[in-house]
Amino acid sequence: MCKRILQAGVLDFMALAIVAVLAGCAGTRFADLYQPGDAEVALWGSETIPVEPGWRYIGAEQFNVRGETRDTSLPPIDLIQTLVFVREGEGPASILLLSRVVKTGDQEVFVFLGGYKTELNGRTFRESLYGLPSETTDPEYRRYLARASAAGAELAPIYRVKVLDRLPVDTVMIRAMELTPGKITSSLPPYGKLYPQERLDPLFRDFR
Repeated sequence: MCKRILQAGVLDFMALAIVAVLAGCAGTRFADLYQPGDAEVALWGSETIPVEPGWRYIGAEQFNVRGETRDTSLPPIDLIQTLVFVREGEGPASILLLSRVVKTGDQEVFVFLGGYKTELNGRTFRESLYGLPSETTDPEYRRYLARASAAGAELAPIYRVKVLDRLPVDTVMIRAMELTPGKITSSLPPYGKLYPQERLDPLFRDFR
């Protein structure tokens, strides 16, 4: 029982820490986290993503996205916020998406991100490569491509997508996705498949 109470206390502390970080960010709109000329963006506390010269910031997307859990058919609803950039030259544009996802409920957490690891700004990220057609029907990716098109960017028929993602805590995910014109056979999975979740042990919730 003492172990359960201790674990419940840890969960309470983590929840309070997340609330504190959100409160600290409340004075700045997500869309204003990046200002032209900035060399990096702080997506979550001190978790930063570099932004190379040449990217044009065209705005932010914010919406709820449905996740998937291993042990229940009830989908968790998460808040995803994404800064959208384009880099234009000759031919179709490249697209940069800097996202943070915050869970809106307290029953699920993200599952550990396994796979190939790389380092960015001194922190460890998972790195993956996928392909994405510009005519995708996925509701999340379609929003970003529509935003780029509305900003005057020419879209490529298909994109090579480099994904770097990381879990600062098990209820928050940050991600950088760089879309460059090109083809790769592995298709970019939807949000729920990329980031599986699991429900917390209900025994621990009894002591909250």
